[in-house]
Amino acid sequence: MHRFDAAYELFEGLVSRLIMIVLGLLTLYALISAAIELIVDLRLGSEFIYTSIKNRSVVIEARAIVLIAVIVIARKLILVDFKSASMDEVAAYGGIALALGILFWLLGLGSERRRGAAPPP
Repeated sequence: MHRFDAAYELFEGLVSRLIMIVLGLLTLYALISAAIELIVDLRLGSEFIYTSIKNRSVVIEARAIVLIAVIVIARKLILVDFKSASMDEVAAYGGIALALGILFWLLGLGSERRRGAAPPP
């Protein structure tokens, strides 16, 4: 049974590293995308406020921030040592992830309604 445990720990470590790499790449992509948006917005100058209000891009930015927060919580859950973590701690992370997921969905629902499209089920 010791050999199986060692193989499982190796597998768990590989999967954990793979997930952290994917989350790191997603975070890097979001950071680069936000930097590009910021540069474009700064080049607009005084027209930035008018364009932002007209396109209602605040909702899109809020969704991006909430999505990054979900990625942070997912990364934290991956790194939690479940042997030493209390149930309250794990439940708190789960509650935060659930609340952020609901917020992300509500922001998308509001965005769809503003466009006049039928809301997703």
